[in-house]
Amino acid sequence: MDLGLHDQNLLITGASGMLGAAAARALAAEGARLALLARDPAKVEPLAAELRTLGAPQVAVVRGDLAQATSTDAAVAQAVDALGQLDGLVAAAGAAQGGVFWEIDDEAWQRHLEAKLFGTIRVLRAVAPRLIAQRSGRIVLIVGNSAKYPEPRMLPGAVANSGLLAIVRGLAEELGPHGVAINALNPGPVRSARWDRQMRDIAARDGVTPAQAEAGFLA
Repeated sequence: MDLGLHDQNLLITGASGMLGAAAARALAAEGARLALLARDPAKVEPLAAELRTLGAPQVAVVRGDLAQATSTDAAVAQAVDALGQLDGLVAAAGAAQGGVFWEIDDEAWQRHLEAKLFGTIRVLRAVAPRLIAQRSGRIVLIVGNSAKYPEPRMLPGAVANSGLLAIVRGLAEELGPHGVAINALNPGPVRSARWDRQMRDIAARDGVTPAQAEAGFLA
């Protein structure tokens, strides 16, 4: 499949996670040039090597902490230096956890929202002006299904995802006249250790088996 991404220069956050890595592999197969933003570059170096074998002409790994604005800005600048320019962003970093609502204190809420919502805000703030200046670019945010269908024990994630969805809708109008498109991508439920843990938590709450909890969640 030719998505027209050959030699496009793309920044990916969250490449150490399942969805970010999957996106990176798909983009590498299309011949895109990639920069992987990671807090711990060593964790994504094996993926970077794999992406080169899949067809990415260039893969750069840049160190950055999305919890800090200055670190995020520096990482984006480093990605631009490595690739020459940025043509787009895939934001897949962060996965807010859940729990019983009245047991989640302020610190936990802040930690959950920091991981998914504010980190993405910071990288958007660093990337968008560059795309506006060149009057072209594409931005994709990975936004979970809880943005529209919140689960009681996963409300921090739902709040983060709904916030990102609102940002996409608002920025679409802001960026569109400058030739920059922004979209949210909901991959749907993904089998992972985190998913299995959440199903066990729901099963314990509802007095059912994890398999029954999963069937009810997907119904």
